[in-house]
Amino acid sequence: MGWLITLSILAIIAIIIGGMWLGWRRRRKGQADLSPAPELPQDLGEPNFAVDDAHYVATSVTGNALNRIAVRPLAYRGRAVVEVHPSGIAIGIQSERPFFIPREQMTLVARTQATIDRAVEPDGLIAIQWNIDPTHSVETFIRIVNPKQRAELLEAAINITPNEHATREEHK
Repeated sequence: MGWLITLSILAIIAIIIGGMWLGWRRRRKGQADLSPAPELPQDLGEPNFAVDDAHYVATSVTGNALNRIAVRPLAYRGRAVVEVHPSGIAIGIQSERPFFIPREQMTLVARTQATIDRAVEPDGLIAIQWNIDPTHSVETFIRIVNPKQRAELLEAAINITPNEHATREEHK
């Protein structure tokens, strides 16, 4: 009788894991038309600001924080290095290829408190809204624990945003 219960529990766990795997695979296929995140430019130069103790939280479809981008290097959260350059923002997530958000594609930089599976203190996240391609707008969320560095990153990112009205105090 005990082995029957054990097998039943293992079968339920296998079904749950299989469902999660199929859901993630379906999400990746559904985002196949999404352009890949830009690679770092060759002539990037020295950053205006850099922080090497950041947390890349997620990139999601603009206005739909539950619709996480499942395409690498944007798919998985992790520790990251974030650099603000005159031409854009470079993000290097641990174990992923670095990607670049060109300043011309940035539409909003804001402070926020929550995104998919992450809620922090008020204004604890930085949201960067950008156009990954002409038809897809996404939001990238960065967490920096140190409030001073978080404020410096926010200011540096706002300073390179092309539209002066494209920043706001809090992202909803």
